[in-house]
Order: sequence, then structure tokens, then C-alpha cells
Amino acid sequence: MGIWLLTAWLSFTMETVAKPFIVTQWPRVAEVMAGDDVILHCNIVELYSPCSTVVWLRVDPEKAAISLTDRVQIHPKHPSSVCTALIANSTVHDSGIYYCTAVHGRFAHIGNGSRVVVKEHISFPLIDILSPLIQNSPFVPLQCVVTGVEGFQEYVSWAIEGRKEKGQSVWTHRQNDAVQITRNQIFITDEEWERNVQCVCKVNFMGQNYTKTLKRHDALNGCRAIKYTYVSLCIIFGLLTLITVIAYKRRKQTIQ
Repeated sequence: MGIWLLTAWLSFTMETVAKPFIVTQWPRVAEVMAGDDVILHCNIVELYSPCSTVVWLRVDPEKAAISLTDRVQIHPKHPSSVCTALIANSTVHDSGIYYCTAVHGRFAHIGNGSRVVVKEHISFPLIDILSPLIQNSPFVPLQCVVTGVEGFQEYVSWAIEGRKEKGQSVWTHRQNDAVQITRNQIFITDEEWERNVQCVCKVNFMGQNYTKTLKRHDALNGCRAIKYTYVSLCIIFGLLTLITVIAYKRRKQTIQ
């Protein structure tokens, strides 16, 4: 810590004991997500000084260090005694306590401090496995579909009955909502499909492992539901046709 900063800090601590803050700042706490802008305000009206006399000190509580920061952009605000500080495109490394410091003559007046907390975005992959409803070939295609995360941040693989398979990944992008989709395709034999072997899609994302196991009974139940619906419609259509024929014959007999 430099001599100027040490002098300013000692002056600040002595002033806070003797009287209230001359320099006031807000908000006391600013919580944002990484990538957002942080805006801090500092009032130096009692010093009759312009915003050009203001610098910002950043205190890192974890390292117990104080330093000047070049991450803050200072902008005057009307009235000019209220200065606005901007931390553009914040990162988690910008977290800390920021003190507005106004240099007035040989003295430095330090504000009451603003705590900045920058939180990192946490994403989790959404995994789904697509399988054919009807199988008529020696090989069965399976697709693992991953959404919610960027493709370059993930690695997709398979475990077929414990056997590791890499598969083939294809990245696509939907422009309407900017959601990136990763598709990884693999083929298993018809014999494995009939034996209902365990098929697991594995996704490694930011050092964490996520898995999705294919549940064939869901697809089979869907097929059965479609089959039963089709059969029911056929039966209903047949009954309606039979009733129509019977009614037509009775009407014809009545006319005769």
C-alpha cells in the first residue's frame, strides 16, 4: 500500500471517529450478476469540489488489501457535486468494498463505502435422449440432446451397458431465442435394443458430470397409447358405420 493511500486511510479513520461523513455514497450494497454494469454514486457537495478531484479505492476483504482501481469510470451528474462511478461489464473479480475519495487541498475525504457483490452465472445442462418409435433396421439410432449451456464448454459421451462410446456430436443453434443445442448420435445393434440394454448419456460440464438414462418403457407406453387410441377410433368408426347402415335399411323398409 502506497504512502498516499496509507495517509488517506489514516485520515479517513480519524475523521470517522471525530464527525460524520463529509463524503457520502450509495448504494450501501450493490449485488449484480457477472456481465452487468455496477453504478455507484458519491456526494461531495460539502467540499465544493468537482468530480475531477474524486478517486475510488477498492478494498479486498479476503486479501486485506487496499488499492486504487482503474475499473471505475467516473462521470459527473447534475448537480456536479454528485459523481457517478461505473464498473462496466463486471466480473466476480470486481467484488469488494469501494470508497469514494475526494482530494481537497492536502486532505483526502473518504466516503462511507459501497459493497459490490458480483455473482457468477451458473448454468446446468438439460439432457434428453431421443429414440425411434418404430425400429426396422439392424442398427438403432439414439440421440442425446443437450441444451442450456454452450457447446464448447461441454463434453458428451455414452455408456452402453457399461461400454464407453464417444458418439458423434453436431452443434446447432436456434437464432430465435439464442439457445444452443448439442446433439450427439450413436448407433446400437437391434439385438441390444431388443435386450433393452442400459444406455446412458454422459455430459461433463465445467468439471461436473451429469447423466441421463434412456427409459424405453416411456417410449413403449407412448406407442401403446397411440396403438390403443387408433384401435379405439377404428372400433368407434365401425360402430357408427354399422348403426348408419342399420338405420338406412330400416328407413328403406318403412318406405316400402
